[in-house]
Amino acid sequence: MTAFWLFVKKELKSVARDPKILIAMLIVPLIMIGILYGVTIYGVRQQVEQAVRESGSVSVIDIDNDIYSRDFIDYLRSIGVYVVNVDPSYINNISRVFELTNTKILYVIPKGFSSNISRNIQAKIVTYISFSALTIGESSLIESASRLVESYSKKVLQSIVTERNLSYNFISRPIDIESYGFIGSQRVSNPSMFMGVITVSTIFVPLIVLMLVIMASQIVVTSMAIEKEERMFETLLTLPISRMSIVWAKIFVSLVIGLIYMLAYGLLLFSYTFGMINIGLEQQQQISTPTLPPTLYPSIALNISGAAILILAIAILLGSLAQDVRTAQALLGNVMGPLVILIYIPMFIDITSSSTSRLVVSLIPIANTVFLPKLVLLGDNTSLIAASISNIFYGLAVFLVIRRIVNSETIFTLKIGRPRIMR
Repeated sequence: MTAFWLFVKKELKSVARDPKILIAMLIVPLIMIGILYGVTIYGVRQQVEQAVRESGSVSVIDIDNDIYSRDFIDYLRSIGVYVVNVDPSYINNISRVFELTNTKILYVIPKGFSSNISRNIQAKIVTYISFSALTIGESSLIESASRLVESYSKKVLQSIVTERNLSYNFISRPIDIESYGFIGSQRVSNPSMFMGVITVSTIFVPLIVLMLVIMASQIVVTSMAIEKEERMFETLLTLPISRMSIVWAKIFVSLVIGLIYMLAYGLLLFSYTFGMINIGLEQQQQISTPTLPPTLYPSIALNISGAAILILAIAILLGSLAQDVRTAQALLGNVMGPLVILIYIPMFIDITSSSTSRLVVSLIPIANTVFLPKLVLLGDNTSLIAASISNIFYGLAVFLVIRRIVNSETIFTLKIGRPRIMR
């Protein structure tokens, strides 16, 4: 065990000293991701805030000029909106109105607006939005313009039902909806939240797992390739210690660094995603994150641990075959390409048809990570256990192969290098 920790210390020093690993693979990508997410959120937030400020002043062409049209204008002013009254003669020159008033929202109240409301006939307000910058933030102008009209509509409805001694809740929504979903024989009381859990877990879990396995495998395969280029790896194998201690030390260091990177990337990803969702919404309109079932967390921990062991075992195997960094990276790239496909194809596979199909897909390495949330929600404990631990067995199987190679002379003869160009 002492030899193992000595090699762990040696691997950590190698990673810290080697710019190929520390800077190019760890620091620069994480900084770039953070800058990208930060700039994107900041830019969108600034645009949305500007659009919200611009919605604080509106233009109104009051063709109706009656009790309810004037009341609408007074209502806007009472809630802090600056209203610019425009002469009805500009009705056929809307673009000129936006130029003169320097506003982005124009309401046109047609003739008969007030009389329709008085006669219990649905009235209409025509809304025009000026798109000048064509930025993402301007989309919130549409929401702001509609929200002001809807707010006044509720006020009118409230006054009408009060005058007639009616129930506002009944008049505004005479029929309510109580939704349930069914998965097999199980009833789901909140289908929207149920699908939210599926969507969030299906999108984010594979992304975060990919960051772990890609980063950890890149570190271990690059570390081995550098040592082989410098003829250090063969020297280490000739020392009178367990060769597997060297392998396990590389895996341990790569896994620790990969976990740190995964956590950092996961926090950035969640901050970016939910920051984008909540931009421009009022505090009472904030979208809550769907709550995942508690039984999902230990299953994910086991599954991701197994996936990391499997991918790192494959990376160790590839690193032991490659003679230089370029060959090692090429070999690993050939594995990672199909891996990405393997992770995301299951997003579109139906596993609710039978327990046999669920058991089969739960045994597919790496891809079973995507199925974990669905298996938890379906209550299929057998398939859930299989999906949780199968990757561990696959990884151990690959390690048995590695152990035979490392503990034999094959490690010195089994090599893959770059093809030489004939001159």
